[in-house]
Amino acid sequence: MRSMTRAVASATRPVTAAGLRLRPTQGLTMIGWHRVDGRQSRGLSTGVDDFCRHLDALEAWGAVVLPLDEAVAGLRNGTLPARAVVLTFDDGYASVLETAWPRLRERGMPATLFVVTDCLVREVQFAWDLHEAPHQRLRLATADELVEAATDGLDLGSHTVSHAWLPGLAGAELDRELADSRAALEQLLERPVTSIAYPTGGWRPTTRDRAAAAGYSIGITVDRGRNTTRTHPLSLRRTFAPSDPADLVRVLDGAYTFLRPLDTLRNRRGPDR
Repeated sequence: MRSMTRAVASATRPVTAAGLRLRPTQGLTMIGWHRVDGRQSRGLSTGVDDFCRHLDALEAWGAVVLPLDEAVAGLRNGTLPARAVVLTFDDGYASVLETAWPRLRERGMPATLFVVTDCLVREVQFAWDLHEAPHQRLRLATADELVEAATDGLDLGSHTVSHAWLPGLAGAELDRELADSRAALEQLLERPVTSIAYPTGGWRPTTRDRAAAAGYSIGITVDRGRNTTRTHPLSLRRTFAPSDPADLVRVLDGAYTFLRPLDTLRNRRGPDR
């Protein structure tokens, strides 16, 4: 994280933290990761020690980590506890099951993994991983592994069929990415799937409408900031965990919310990877 951005966040943190405490209703913070595999790589990989420090920071901050469905229901009903947090992972990397999930279970922290469902039927390697030599840490979880983790308590949601940039799609192509991924997961898990994380955070109001038509009630972006009762449940805000646990605490205090206009610009411009 750039030093100037961190300096601004540090300066605004006391104000944003105080403002959050004074709000009449509690908000919901969502934190995300991709891989937890012992390396740092273009913002996608988190070192195992760094991940454990993130969890330490959450506990020290007093986070109440809730299951996604329960947290969103509490947000809607105004019944969230103070410092409510949801933890998420995108893409479906096997390292989440092998490394992150056991550590979360030890601490009693629920989490949701959003899965690209192409990986259920064929071997997938994402475009942003092609610059690296083939390695176990790039592997996506198999269908059997996902079922086992879900049986063990890990929540699963959709990340579309192919990790498509949804604002660039329309009509049947958009509906396929949304509906077919949900259907594949429901068939695999034999239970309803109602949550989706939009790939690369890309969404528009029309995307949100099509997600609702496809049967989703929860949609997650990468627009930074805390969710309030006014946040639409199909465009919930989320921040990916920075490597430095001190920066994560700033995120929890809302200090990086000033960067949200950049998130809007990114949504209009399209993905950079």
